[in-house]
Amino acid sequence: MKKALKIAGITVGVILILLLVLPFAFQGKIEQLVKQEGNKMLNAQFDFGALNISLLRNFPSASVTLEDFYLKGAGAFENDTLIQAGELTAAVNLLSLFGDSGYDISKIIIEDTKVKAIVLENGQPNWDVMKASAETDTVQESPAESSPIRIKLKKLSVKDLSVSYDDRQAGMYAAIENLKATCSGDFGSERTLVDLELETPSLTYRTGGVPFLNHAALKADMNVDADLVNKKFTLQDNSISLNAIKLNIDGWAAMQKDGMGMDIKLNTNEVGFKELLSLIPAIYAKDFQDLKTDGKASLTAFAKGTLTQDQMPQFEVALNVENAMFRYPSLPAGVDGINISATVKNPGGNIDATEVTISPFDFTLAGNPFSLKAIVKTPTSDPDLQATAKGTLDLGKIKDVYPLEDMSLNGTIQADMSLAGRLSYIEKEQYGQMKAEGSIRLNGMKLNMKDIPAVDIQRSTFTFSPRYLQLSETTVNIGNNDVTLDSRFENYLGYVLKGSTLKGNLNVSSNHLNLNDFISSDTTAVQTQAPTDTTAASSSSGVIRIPENIDFNMQANLKEVLFDKMKLENVNGTLLVKNGTIDMRNLSFNTMGGSITANGAYSAPKASQPRLNAGFDMKDIGFAQAYQELGLVQQLAPIFSGLKGNFSGKLQIDAPLDENMSPVMQKVQGSGNLSTQDLSLSDVKFINQVADIVKKPSMKDIQVKDLDLSFEIKDGRVNTEPFDLKLGDYTMNLSGSTGLDQTIDYTGKITLPSGGIGSALGTVDMTIGGTFTSPKVGIDMASLAKNAAEQALKGIVGNDSKEGESEEKESVIDKALNLFKKKK
Repeated sequence: MKKALKIAGITVGVILILLLVLPFAFQGKIEQLVKQEGNKMLNAQFDFGALNISLLRNFPSASVTLEDFYLKGAGAFENDTLIQAGELTAAVNLLSLFGDSGYDISKIIIEDTKVKAIVLENGQPNWDVMKASAETDTVQESPAESSPIRIKLKKLSVKDLSVSYDDRQAGMYAAIENLKATCSGDFGSERTLVDLELETPSLTYRTGGVPFLNHAALKADMNVDADLVNKKFTLQDNSISLNAIKLNIDGWAAMQKDGMGMDIKLNTNEVGFKELLSLIPAIYAKDFQDLKTDGKASLTAFAKGTLTQDQMPQFEVALNVENAMFRYPSLPAGVDGINISATVKNPGGNIDATEVTISPFDFTLAGNPFSLKAIVKTPTSDPDLQATAKGTLDLGKIKDVYPLEDMSLNGTIQADMSLAGRLSYIEKEQYGQMKAEGSIRLNGMKLNMKDIPAVDIQRSTFTFSPRYLQLSETTVNIGNNDVTLDSRFENYLGYVLKGSTLKGNLNVSSNHLNLNDFISSDTTAVQTQAPTDTTAASSSSGVIRIPENIDFNMQANLKEVLFDKMKLENVNGTLLVKNGTIDMRNLSFNTMGGSITANGAYSAPKASQPRLNAGFDMKDIGFAQAYQELGLVQQLAPIFSGLKGNFSGKLQIDAPLDENMSPVMQKVQGSGNLSTQDLSLSDVKFINQVADIVKKPSMKDIQVKDLDLSFEIKDGRVNTEPFDLKLGDYTMNLSGSTGLDQTIDYTGKITLPSGGIGSALGTVDMTIGGTFTSPKVGIDMASLAKNAAEQALKGIVGNDSKEGESEEKESVIDKALNLFKKKK
């Protein structure tokens, strides 16, 4: 017995040792295989921090885990991260590790993972990372060269997965955050029963700028009969909850050669009005369990037919609410008289047959009734719209029906307008066939929120006509800022219904506009590095995007504008906004002690890096103020910090901007010139060194007359053409460049004053190097000595031979050589 136990113990010990040691034997082989297969299939960057193998975690299968895995896109997305995973684990059949016929994967575990899917405006997706398959046919025809990885999946487990889908071409966005899910079944068989459980606290979906779901909580438990051969999936027992709504789905969906076939019906027997209200985030987030409701509600939906790229299945979604109300017990009033009848339907076939009807959408808020009706037909070919809105919204009553925290709101909105007709009537200028009349008026609106400047709109009126939408009598005060607008828009219906170009004339005026109130504090810092994510610039919140479907002629009259450290006064001019670009036409303003006139363009269309390409005509600008207020000057011309006086000139600049709307300094290109007649140099370090060399302390604080220089900005350096700098009796002629790294690379000559030794020496070669904070001034001693000797030999001290002539010549040479000897 003891011998048997001993043998058993040894056997168990050997097995445990093998389970611990064997992973290290296979780890290198599998790591090489993963990278080999990845590089074979992917046209993208991918890597991982570590690969670990365990024979215990999913025994009897071996666990292969990738930690800190990432996959970056290709081409336009080469700096975008498509997938970033904390941990990816695959359970591999243990016996398949010992052969050469491939590896069987039965389980996949995904943890702490983020997936970002993007479709650009041109339709290019960022997940198209598979290599062009010129070798595909050969591989498929040669079984011996097939992939050594075989998927025989039985379970998929997901924990903390966040996925976003941003389709910029279709104007659609969807996101799931912190998803937890398990999916089990025998996916290696021809048919299996799939058990799916998933839960997410945040599901968002919006299209065309309309948020259909906003951070809704979703939970699902579904059984699906999966016919993997015919790619048909039939729903069996299932339950789904969306916030407070509980529902289930009957039917099936099948992948077909030309699309997807389906016959699906939504069952919502337990849905009431309160459950429907849970889809409104503001209501669901605040004391929803205490909300009192009444009334009848129903929600039905079905889809039957085939979905292809050009064809829709027959579908209908219908919402009906009758005589409903809701009220918070702690508040004095509620919203009642709620009646809604809304449908979206299509008989099947062309998407243009879709019809949207909202008739009516009525409610009474704190005693004020409001009614809205709308019908939209043929939405893609020629939108046919009928819409009416009538009623009064007393914004001050909202606090009586909904708990507002840290916010006060007042004012009224009065609507009485109607629209009817086809978009083609507007496009063909057949305004007589289009009905558009009425107005929407806003009066006495005041909004106060915590940490946000107060908003005050005394009056604003939108007046509708078939041809124009007129915005008049509008003055908006935000904190200490004010903006007055007087505008008229054409093709407003085409803009709303079809996204076509909105045209308009705008007059914008203001007494005080502080742009710093609307820009975060970190967006004005000058960046010396180019952005690392090319697509981030296209979607970054800091970039001011210019819509490509607006065509505005704006006349600006702004008395005072503050931006970063700059103060602009009397801003006047024309701004043409078109094709994603703002074109400045003689935009003039006073700033930095002088005046500037700007002509040029700021362009920031979608999916492009913003760029400023403009010319500036400057007059009487203060050197010191320019240095203090402009980060561009601090980077390119730090010498301005020690200059006093004013300058005039011209600057033409082409600068890409980063996600913070600051110039990407390494890529700034430009040219220009500046001149000054009253420049005062004080404590400029390289001038101080020259003053020490020539033993003229007065040069350290001196007036400079008639300075005129031309320059070019290229590849991070400012290159100047030769220019004269007059320092009292001395004149320096300099040319060279300065860099973003504050380095100086100047060469030139210094002309010594006439009379005495100076006239004997003439000009001397010099260099200025180092940096602005630590410059190095060099004098060409050989040139100096040669020049002095030549002058001495010519009889500079006298043409007639006199007693002591040779001694005087020698004295001149000695003085020339000794003049700079302490500064060699």
